Amino acid sequence: MYILMVELHGRPERLDELEPVLRSLAAVAETEPGIACYAVQRREDRPDVFLLCEWYRDEAAWETHMALDPVREALGRFDALLAAPPVITRCASVALARRPA
Repeated sequence: MYILMVELHGRPERLDELEPVLRSLAAVAETEPGIACYAVQRREDRPDVFLLCEWYRDEAAWETHMALDPVREALGRFDALLAAPPVITRCASVALARRPA
């Protein structure tokens, strides 16, 4: 697995624009076979901070995701929507618990 944790700090005056962009990225990810999980969270204590958890089959699946037109368009909006560059952390899976919904 190729796992990324991404922290995004939105511009307070643009949060109502940023959240739909992040939702659209999750919708695109839902159709991609190389993605095991793509989750977008918003901190309750800091509503300007979004946390993305992205699980790809491998690095090639991430590269495929990043090359898609809707993803490139969304990322192109980040300069106007974010207060700082994204903080991206690559992770190794240590443990995973899954329960049926």
